[in-house]
Amino acid sequence: MLLRSNVPMGVHVWRDTPGGPVVAAAAVWDTGFDWCGCEGSPPPADFAELAARPGRELFFVYDDEKSEWGGLPGAAFLEAIVSSGLTEPGRLVGFGFPSGNTVSIPSVEPMDMDRPGARWLSPAWDDPAIFPANEPSRIAKYRRHQSWYRECVLQAAPGKFMTYDPLGSYLHEEAVSANPSLNFLTAEAEAHAVERAAVVKAEGGALDPVRVRRNLLSSMPLCFNLFGSLRGEPAFLTLFQRVFDPAAMRIVDVICEYAPQPPEAYLADRTAFDAVVFYETADGPRFMGIETKYTEPFSAKEYESERYDTVTAKSGWFTDGDTAPRVLKGSKSNQLWRNLMLAASVELSGCNGQGSVAVVALEDDPGATKAITILRDHLADQNRLVWAPIEGLLDAADSIPELAEWSLAFRLRYVGR
Repeated sequence: MLLRSNVPMGVHVWRDTPGGPVVAAAAVWDTGFDWCGCEGSPPPADFAELAARPGRELFFVYDDEKSEWGGLPGAAFLEAIVSSGLTEPGRLVGFGFPSGNTVSIPSVEPMDMDRPGARWLSPAWDDPAIFPANEPSRIAKYRRHQSWYRECVLQAAPGKFMTYDPLGSYLHEEAVSANPSLNFLTAEAEAHAVERAAVVKAEGGALDPVRVRRNLLSSMPLCFNLFGSLRGEPAFLTLFQRVFDPAAMRIVDVICEYAPQPPEAYLADRTAFDAVVFYETADGPRFMGIETKYTEPFSAKEYESERYDTVTAKSGWFTDGDTAPRVLKGSKSNQLWRNLMLAASVELSGCNGQGSVAVVALEDDPGATKAITILRDHLADQNRLVWAPIEGLLDAADSIPELAEWSLAFRLRYVGR
């Protein structure tokens, strides 16, 4: 169950380029919307198409105790916004949903888009002051997207994080206090996070509540929003078959933040799966440990131990189990190697059948693709390691009717508009 509409109540605007002139605007309420665009622009047919249109940003919050938008009648307000993007007077297209009425209207006196109070939050989501001055372009790209999502979908202010006051990709403490579910897409994701936090604490671990509740850029809430959301959905089996293992016949359980207990019986460290899927095939039980990434790199710390060497050699997963650790302990592959060893040690325990590991990350993640390449060079069976780009997973989910709404929400949240 999605916790919020993909297009929240308010006035939204569209631009063809960031910071460019407005080309369309919509006033959205709980059951419909009014839309206005330049002549020749096709109006969105429904809420799903409105949500999917790129370039959207929240411009003004609707006060449902008033009958006007920003002090102007609704239609005139939208027309003034769109007219501000014209270089000369012209004609506009108006559309209402669900009525379906379409009208052609002349442009009006343009609104001053830079007037004080035009934007509902200050600082605005794209204000340079709420971003690190210097960081890799890829991380900066997704941080900006999360800042946009915070303002334009969650309608929440940015919060203080370390030396940043505020940081665009971080939720304000007061916003989370008022609505603790802000960082979750579904009620199921939030409920599973609460459940797992208690279990992990009882096991002697910690599931950082600040990270999962306030950090929009973190892969931890991403994992709950994906696997926590879908763990109880029957159609997840179809998605799992298409993306992870076509041999799957039944999903037994899906658990986020999972470390087999007791640790001493496995790797004797704090290695855990971001999620694990236990399932049945015609040949017996299987399980797949999941490593999720958003913008965080794989850990570069080079952990090694006698237990690691023993598991690597004994597992039979590697072409040369005796020499593989010399390479796999390196900074680019260490974390993924530990994930594979954890899966191998679970398999060796004989409790859950055949094991494997999947990496779920964005297509453009260089650290994920590099780690996978290194590990695959040493694996005896390539099926032990699955590469599942988030974009491909969502493409598969789009074609499954029961998952389409979730897929749209997840894509809007993590991939882009």
